Amino acid sequence: MAKFRVLIVDDSALSREVLRRTLELDPRLTVVGEAKTGEEAVGLVRSLQPHLITMDLNMPGMGGLKAIEVLMRERPTPIVVISERSSTSGVDLNYEALSRGALELVPKSAVFGAGDEEVRRFVERLRLLAESGLDDEEKPPPAPSAPAPPIPVSTEKPLLLGIGASTGGPRALAKLLSSLPRDFPLPIAVVQHMAEDFFDSFVRFLRDASGHLVEQANAMTKFEVGRVYVAPPRQELFVRENLTVKLLPPPPNSIISPSVDSLFFSMATALKGRSIGVLLTGMGDDGAQGLLRMRRMGARTIVQDKASCAVFGMPRAAMELGAAEHVMALPSIGAFLVQAARGGAPSIPPVPLAVPSPTKASSPALPVVREKKTVLVVDDQASDLETARATLQRAGYEVLTLDNPLMLARTLRRNIIDVVVLEPELKTMKGAVVVQTIRAWQGLATVPICLWSSADEGTLSTRLRECMASGSVRKGDPAALVRVVGKLIKPANDKTS
Repeated sequence: MAKFRVLIVDDSALSREVLRRTLELDPRLTVVGEAKTGEEAVGLVRSLQPHLITMDLNMPGMGGLKAIEVLMRERPTPIVVISERSSTSGVDLNYEALSRGALELVPKSAVFGAGDEEVRRFVERLRLLAESGLDDEEKPPPAPSAPAPPIPVSTEKPLLLGIGASTGGPRALAKLLSSLPRDFPLPIAVVQHMAEDFFDSFVRFLRDASGHLVEQANAMTKFEVGRVYVAPPRQELFVRENLTVKLLPPPPNSIISPSVDSLFFSMATALKGRSIGVLLTGMGDDGAQGLLRMRRMGARTIVQDKASCAVFGMPRAAMELGAAEHVMALPSIGAFLVQAARGGAPSIPPVPLAVPSPTKASSPALPVVREKKTVLVVDDQASDLETARATLQRAGYEVLTLDNPLMLARTLRRNIIDVVVLEPELKTMKGAVVVQTIRAWQGLATVPICLWSSADEGTLSTRLRECMASGSVRKGDPAALVRVVGKLIKPANDKTS
């Protein structure tokens, strides 16, 4: 197992100790050194050659900003600033850190006094960033995928460019936007996962680094050519057909907000093929399903390639779903977008629509004997979700529950599913779109779907056709739920017996 070397830079002995203990919760991370000043940090980087540096900004002597500047000039290394929102004598230190080369800003609240889940996500995030410090030949290649029939691309001129990014995104976005001319003929919508305390610094950094007019989107926004609109913190950004903005609070228990999927799904629904989607560096799988929906509607879709990503998670997830028409190095994306935005037909051949690569969880190489069959219940109503879970567990099934369909790809990647119980009237995603994502997944093309609904007979009949479901159950009748799920699973039992 590869070990990733981390250097901690902070003038507080207590902070260094907490960071060391936190980072070494992951056995793949090892803290190889600690520095109290920027001068010490520069010397230790030369001798220790870490894969990742955590940097405080307020230190005696050479402070964090100067250290970042020197290190990025002498030995470029992924640097994560662990800081509070701060300014000194009118200087926005977090803005300056991004401007001088910091890869990421992380609030101290994500480490000091945070809950177990937040700490786990922090450690995973830093481990992935440490991995980005490896030489290219040390990195494992992305899993190959099997080709499937291509999807036709719309010939209509696009109306909007949507870009999603997460970990490592600020600098990737700045490079991409700066490669686009000021007269780029499309308005641009951006979703970047960013701590709320750093949002204003990020918007100003993006504006100054790219040379474009960058502003926060609001409920009154109408997308206009020549402007870049950034989704605000803790708000889901949706696009209407008339190119106006709709903002909604995030779904309950949402881990990530704003969500790239919310933007991309709304673009696919409102604009069909008259849009372009770009998914850049980031941890997790946000944006993958939305980009797949855009591609299926005829939109152009691009993901950043592994070599130029800080973290390949989100682009990899999109590639596994077959959502990427093109996989490109960051420096090449701008020229492609200029041609595509003007209605040109870029000469680069598209990536075939892919069948997701099999994984141990989703497609085992050998038959797996399981004591219980697994039911996935998808419903954004907490009480109904709990009713279905408790009912099916009492009947002897293994039950997975999902209250946010935007997390569907992650659930499918990690589990074997025997039947799906689906509420078709979800707030954030149409039931038919959920079914499309499930059917596209390796091994789930024929998985039985049972609708779980309170809709009237006419609506339910329509949803059954849209979702190509095998059956339906009225909410409030748990006995019927167990009976129908049993019937849907029984044929599979018969075949393997």
